[in-house]
Amino acid sequence: MVGSRPRKVPARLFVALVGALLCALLFAPGLAVAKKGRGKPTPTPTPQASPTPAPEAAEPTPAAGPQQSPPPGLDAVGERLWHYQTGDARGALGPFLGQADANGYVATAAGRVLEQEKKYGDAEARLRKATELLPDEPAAYVYLGEVYLRQKREGDASTAFGRAAELARARGGAEAAYYLGVAQQRLRKYDEAVATLQGASAPAPALIPFQIGVTRAFQGSWQAAADQLDRAIEADSGLAYAYYYRGMVQDKLGHKDRLVNDMDRFLALAPDAPEADQARAVLRAVKH
Repeated sequence: MVGSRPRKVPARLFVALVGALLCALLFAPGLAVAKKGRGKPTPTPTPQASPTPAPEAAEPTPAAGPQQSPPPGLDAVGERLWHYQTGDARGALGPFLGQADANGYVATAAGRVLEQEKKYGDAEARLRKATELLPDEPAAYVYLGEVYLRQKREGDASTAFGRAAELARARGGAEAAYYLGVAQQRLRKYDEAVATLQGASAPAPALIPFQIGVTRAFQGSWQAAADQLDRAIEADSGLAYAYYYRGMVQDKLGHKDRLVNDMDRFLALAPDAPEADQARAVLRAVKH
């Protein structure tokens, strides 16, 4: 039961399960980060772009027609996505789907919903369309990079995140800084990412400490990561992946009971997330 004293787990089994979870962190949505080795994650060189980079990342299509803006109410889709309420996000997107071929913001939202539905090929197509409709928008490239990571296409992901960083720097301002910080995190520029995120404005306030906490976790700064993830959860108790990452940090800090609590909460909020099976495996090992 949650909060009870866990039984001792055979060392080899527990280390193997935690190692699998650390590798799975690569693919968390809104949080996907660069691939790590076993044990304590450490920065490694940025993956090289594939020989044939994604066309939309290398040569974005010039903007056509009038400047676009997100339709009123579209932000409700994003709010449901970071809470991992995928079905509700699909429902909130419904009234806007007719605009997905013409409005880049709707195309981006549609791609993100498809990514959570694990329809990665369709998600890629939608997000590539978004980068054509919004060639100067860094967010579209960030989310496209995340889909490439889901598809294990690290070279294409690196190219997309690099393009997102270029566009965010060119745009400037606190809102663009959020996507710059996320792109820097994906590219393993961890100190730069933290500095950028500290001056950024996110779509929701809780996302700033969340992203900083994840960045610190991959640097191996466990207590700093825990402090930031605590802040994220205090700001938004429904932020599903904050519990997942904090659970991993709690293990590194030797807090097995807290690991159990956080993984239980993550699974309650996001039972169908790609990392859910790994979380269940760790809970089985700790509880039995």
